[in-house]
Amino acid sequence: MIQNKNISALLLAAGQSSRMRGIKQLLPWKGTFLLQHALNTLIKLGLEKVFVVLGANSEKIRHQLDFESQLVEVIHNPTWDKGLGNSISVGIEHILKDNVEVAGVLVCLADQPLVTDTYFKRLQSHFETSIYPIVASNYKNRVGVPAIFSGTVLNELLSLDSDFGAKHILTKYQSSLVALDTNSILKDIDTPEEYEKLYNEHHHQ
Repeated sequence: MIQNKNISALLLAAGQSSRMRGIKQLLPWKGTFLLQHALNTLIKLGLEKVFVVLGANSEKIRHQLDFESQLVEVIHNPTWDKGLGNSISVGIEHILKDNVEVAGVLVCLADQPLVTDTYFKRLQSHFETSIYPIVASNYKNRVGVPAIFSGTVLNELLSLDSDFGAKHILTKYQSSLVALDTNSILKDIDTPEEYEKLYNEHHHQ
């Protein structure tokens, strides 16, 4: 059982979003932008630190968003074009460099705006009371992020260097992880059509 609350968040927002028209991280959502909305949700959790990985369009994003919270630290990934796995490894390396005693890292995406602080707190609660090294999220046919990885498996995330994220780590530990049901909140936004549909469903005119 994890007794301390030394958990940090790693918010992945480095991609170019080539299928979107414009910068996905800056798309409007709930009076702000997708990335700021995700950041605001994470700040509510009272974590040790929230690290944001930026890459493509990082200067434009920095100018638009509020990174002033003492909890928030921006990591620039110059090799973001290698994919999600590379951004995870760059982020984890940065976290471990400053905090070798970290109990766990919550890895999450900036383009899942339906994920709430309530759901993140469920992940956190299961992690703090579980004997398993990973608490992840159930999709229809797979397990994925948001997920909290304990300090014992973080070194394995350092070896990621592709566009497959943490998939093979989660597959390796599939018999020794907890996966929470998500009730369809894990909807990624990858195309203009997906964004428009999700926006219209969750913003009343």
